[in-house]
Amino acid sequence: MAENNRRYARHDIQIDVSLALAENEPQTMRTRDVSEGGMFLITNAPSDFPLGEMVHIQYNNPLDNNAETEVDAIIVRLSIDGVGVAFIAMDAF
Repeated sequence: MAENNRRYARHDIQIDVSLALAENEPQTMRTRDVSEGGMFLITNAPSDFPLGEMVHIQYNNPLDNNAETEVDAIIVRLSIDGVGVAFIAMDAF
């Protein structure tokens, strides 16, 4: 059986988030799961989100008492039903 080597535990939480890609208007998407390090977003058009692209996400964080949260993230995974994003700290750049 494969080991789970994830850095952060995933939580099966479905919430709406606002995602902005480059200069495009923000769009509302639904999560499939959320962790402290990222989230998986459900979409019918994952090919609209290039791997490595930076996005800006706004949401009420269920892992932090629903605090209003804004984060930058990078698209790190594409699948048939959505995209995985990893949160980044902008002060790292």
